[in-house]
Amino acid sequence: MTAKNNDDIPDDDIIEYDMSQRGNQVDDPLATVKTMRLEQLAVCRLKAEKEMQVMECNAKKNKAEVEE
Repeated sequence: MTAKNNDDIPDDDIIEYDMSQRGNQVDDPLATVKTMRLEQLAVCRLKAEKEMQVMECNAKKNKAEVEE
């Protein structure tokens, strides 16, 4: 079996194709995992912040009840 040469394709087309593909991201598993972990971290931070606000609110209510 012989490999087909791309001699019938002008070099200009290859260059145009390469230039058009520069903007496309290559699948990078590490970058995908990093993005997922950063999204998870953001969700955890928001959840923790909300829990802290609830705890502070409850503490203020309890303090007000004790002072009465």
